[in-house]
Amino acid sequence: MFPGDPPVSLAPLGELGADGFVSHLASLPVHSGTHVDAPAHVFADGKSLVELPLSRFYGSGVVLDVRERAGLAVTLADIEPQLVKLRAQEPAFALLWTGDAERFGEPGYYTRGAHLTPEAALLLAGQGLSGLGLDAGSVDPHDADGVCNLAAHRALLGAGLIIVENLRGLEQLPESGFVFMCLPVLGCDGSPVRAAAVLSAGAAQGVCGGRVGFSPARAAGGAS
Repeated sequence: MFPGDPPVSLAPLGELGADGFVSHLASLPVHSGTHVDAPAHVFADGKSLVELPLSRFYGSGVVLDVRERAGLAVTLADIEPQLVKLRAQEPAFALLWTGDAERFGEPGYYTRGAHLTPEAALLLAGQGLSGLGLDAGSVDPHDADGVCNLAAHRALLGAGLIIVENLRGLEQLPESGFVFMCLPVLGCDGSPVRAAAVLSAGAAQGVCGGRVGFSPARAAGGAS
């Protein structure tokens, strides 16, 4: 979980034997696991997910491989060489393959993980994208004092993009030629999503899953 967030929990609301049905109450921060950020996440007048048309959550995608970068940050030097491919494809979504998905669940995944510099975020924000995704915990770094700097969020969301964080499985995708989907469950400033890439007619390849782990509640009707 993101540092400071309450844990995700799942509490039973109905049991098959006693009630004739099975149901549960899920409690989780809306930015849990693989999730999408709306402009309302960082802007008082920004649109929430429910205000965005469904078409904003799917479209053609390209994978930008930035695993060979010099440090944790994805910089202008990492993005500029890929602009020719990006502009030739004119995708709706650019997915940054940072390699951080392999570290999910490890200490430091969120606080010492891959992220964008503000300059790289501004460059990507100007490419006519509908959204940006990455296989890391956040587009922004944590400061040394533990405060999250949201300059990249503001650059991307301020330009009207949506952001999809905590993707996985990007190594299974081609560089282009697929449709990316990240349909939100909730309609506020953020929401967990089941992200997927449609590779060809009738075939889909999942690029996320297992990013939200539920813990059993101690008592029915209450979260642990």
